[in-house]
Amino acid sequence: MSTEYDVTIEFDGDTTTVSVDENEYILDAGHEAGLDLPFSCRNGNCTSCVAELLDGDVDQSDGMALESDQREDGYALLCSSYPQADCHIRAGDAIQQELLGLDLF
Repeated sequence: MSTEYDVTIEFDGDTTTVSVDENEYILDAGHEAGLDLPFSCRNGNCTSCVAELLDGDVDQSDGMALESDQREDGYALLCSSYPQADCHIRAGDAIQQELLGLDLF
């Protein structure tokens, strides 16, 4: 029997909590809940779905686009991250801009 975790996602000015199975990617669960989370490759090879993990723990061993120091700084690719505990995540284009060091404003 698998475990489900509550994943709270801050996105587009709203905060939504979704129940995510430990064997389900957070991106998929967010889309099933109606969130229009950004993505591109869906296999951990880009950073379109990057999010900031504010609290909790994820298994993101399937993703390849983030360096170990970026993961240690709290970044995770939602398309290749399984929850390992209840989590609080901040998602959206601004997170990708922060990760890449872009100042578009």
